[in-house]
Amino acid sequence: MKNLIPRGKLIAVGGNEDKGTYPTSRSKRKYYLNFFELGILKRVVSESGKADPRIEVITTASMIPQEVGPIYTASFAMLNCHNVGIMDI
Repeated sequence: MKNLIPRGKLIAVGGNEDKGTYPTSRSKRKYYLNFFELGILKRVVSESGKADPRIEVITTASMIPQEVGPIYTASFAMLNCHNVGIMDI
């Protein structure tokens, strides 16, 4: 049997994560995580271990995938990750 070496990681994210927007209502602010320090998207970037990782976002679970894709691209750009693709499958 061949020794298969993974070429990357698959990280599932629920979709309601912080994408770099600050909540305007006071009630939501208490649940706000610091996007740049504690956010799950920052964790996705750091898990790669690379300076400019390739990130592929699959928007299949969203009811509005064409709208969500550009939001993820902008969110990763705020984290200085510009090598992002959107897979509409």
